[in-house]
Amino acid sequence: MSSYLYDKALVEKFKKWTSSSKTQVYGPSETRRLFELIADENADSKIKLPLISISRDMGYEIINEGRTRRPLSYDGIDRSYDEETNSMKIVNAIPISLTYQIDVYARRAEEADILMRNLIFNIVNYPAMTVSVPDADMKHTARISLGSNTINDNSNMSERFIEGNLTVMSVIISIDDAYLWDVRQHRNAEIEIRIDDTYEVRNFVCLDCGYVYQSFETPTVCPICGGTSWKQQNS
Repeated sequence: MSSYLYDKALVEKFKKWTSSSKTQVYGPSETRRLFELIADENADSKIKLPLISISRDMGYEIINEGRTRRPLSYDGIDRSYDEETNSMKIVNAIPISLTYQIDVYARRAEEADILMRNLIFNIVNYPAMTVSVPDADMKHTARISLGSNTINDNSNMSERFIEGNLTVMSVIISIDDAYLWDVRQHRNAEIEIRIDDTYEVRNFVCLDCGYVYQSFETPTVCPICGGTSWKQQNS
């Protein structure tokens, strides 16, 4: 499972924040063709604002900080054991950092400023974000943080689908405790041990005096003549 898990969780979190308003939220998979998508949804009619777009490129930073955040690529987490298949799920993870750009589109500067302010407060006060790891029956809690202390005004950008005044405010955020996940089914090794607890009593004949001795193993000294030569009788 790749970084798209965090894209999905981040979009869901922003949609919950804006659920009481008419603000539309578009994720990274949609913002790569944002205005083309919106135009299709609105049948080429005027785009309704405000809207929030969450974008990032496909890259990310792999983090290896020794013992604190080392890759779990061989000794991952044992999740569940299946007796029928004698196997268990092994969850491996490699820590990564993701960077996103949040753009707020609005008609009026005041409206964009209020939306951005609310987002900043939510990010600072409620940074926790839950990510579900498919096939692993587990959840991971990641934290959103401001990747930049600057809120940028990108209102000078032009989009041919939007007529009239347009205010665009942008901020960079990051998720520094994300992971690349790998879930595999591992079959446990089986060791078969057999213990033979059956013993056969055999007859041994002393070659010196003909005494017959019953034992599980070849006797050493004949109790009659003291001889040490024995022959096993055929059963």
